[in-house]
Amino acid sequence: MSTMSQYLPLSIPISSILEFLEQHHVDPVLLTYSVLLVSAVVVIYCGSHATLHRPDTALPADPNDPKFDPADLSPPSSREKLMEEDAYLMPVMGGVMLVGMYFLIKKLSAKYIETFFNVYFAVFGVFAVAKSFGSAFKTIAKRTGTSLTRWRITVVENPPWNELAEAKQRENGEHKSIESIDSVATTDSSGRVSAEREKLMNQLVKSPTLRQMLTPSFFLNQYKISSQLSKLPPVPEEVAKWYISSADILGLPVGLAVVVGNWYTQNWLLGNILGASFAFSSIQILMIDSFKTGYIMLSGLFVYDIFFVFGTDVMVTVATSLTVPIKLTAPRPATASSPRGSNAMLGLGDIIVPAIFLSLCLRFDLWNFHRKNPNLAYASARKFPKPFFNTAMLLYAFALVTTIVIMHAFKTAQPALLYLCPGIGGAVIVTAIVRKEWSVMWGYKEETEEDKQEQLKEENEMEDKEKTSKIDSTDAIKSSEKEVVDHIEPN
Repeated sequence: MSTMSQYLPLSIPISSILEFLEQHHVDPVLLTYSVLLVSAVVVIYCGSHATLHRPDTALPADPNDPKFDPADLSPPSSREKLMEEDAYLMPVMGGVMLVGMYFLIKKLSAKYIETFFNVYFAVFGVFAVAKSFGSAFKTIAKRTGTSLTRWRITVVENPPWNELAEAKQRENGEHKSIESIDSVATTDSSGRVSAEREKLMNQLVKSPTLRQMLTPSFFLNQYKISSQLSKLPPVPEEVAKWYISSADILGLPVGLAVVVGNWYTQNWLLGNILGASFAFSSIQILMIDSFKTGYIMLSGLFVYDIFFVFGTDVMVTVATSLTVPIKLTAPRPATASSPRGSNAMLGLGDIIVPAIFLSLCLRFDLWNFHRKNPNLAYASARKFPKPFFNTAMLLYAFALVTTIVIMHAFKTAQPALLYLCPGIGGAVIVTAIVRKEWSVMWGYKEETEEDKQEQLKEENEMEDKEKTSKIDSTDAIKSSEKEVVDHIEPN
């Protein structure tokens, strides 16, 4: 997880650029470090924004809003929530894996481990690169006003069409509301189902043909319908669900081309694209639930990085022994001691760990904005102030520059998290104090969709218990009254 050098031949175009800089009295090494700095900042910035979704302080997306985009209706993607106990274990698990790889390199040949990781990154790298470029295509489409085709793919053991049809028949025949769907258009005074609800139900219960299920408009229509209902009929047999668009499909050939090209050429630029895509995907998958958890994570990995760089040779050995996309690289100019040139490196951990914390800052900024504007509908295109994210991002860049300067001056590897963790952690604390929002920031806590569903389930169970308890109490009172009456009547 640290910046260091590795001897690799320079590509011809980069060598030409370096010669051009030397002719104009600009130290060519500035280009090398600028590539690393810009790459890290771009990955964190894009990855953090990709984690944004509608906070609970915002109203649902409004189709009549000029900033509305159909993607605003998409629920947040499934993410791995890291809680306090997970944050305590992160440096421990990271240390175990690092030491394990170190001993495998010492006992076995690094070639076998490298082959394993290259195969792993080749398989999953296609999807990682496709996801990254798919997100880029979506951003371009949103900025240019281009419409994207979207699909919702749901895998179930038993399709719910029959249950929906039966529900519609009950509603039409008995004039009763469907218990599993909250009414969006209630019955009129005569008890007949309104035309709007009738139209929605007709579309929902219509069993699709195979051709319809393969047609993008069918999934999009179903998706729009579900957005108008507060709750769809529960499908307990649901196995999995994915939301994809034409942008995601366009990203697949790009991912395949990058992975194949990197496999055969080991080009540093293709390796960077692959590594950056893995970092981008990791930022979207991992979520810390609160700032308290974030500070525990930063503190633990702060100690972890210092120990494994300054205390042992474990991290340097692992990083320099394996040529796999677990780092970003940039060519350095040739020197007298290194006539073939070398590469500067930045470990993906120095990007992913701060990015997990920075993405939390960005989501807090969005949540805080809607907290102060409670009557505003959510729209991903709507701009909002980002004081916590921007300040922490600025300190990240400054801390990374500090790491590079010290590394270049002392010609030795540096634990980047030694500078990054205090930088971004301190930036958030200072921002909270200056803005007088410490209590709001520290009390902020995120929940996943699974957490919300579990909480709703517990609330429903509590309501059922209360209802049962009231019924039992009423029955007990009636029983007592009857006993009293039976006791009095004989007298």
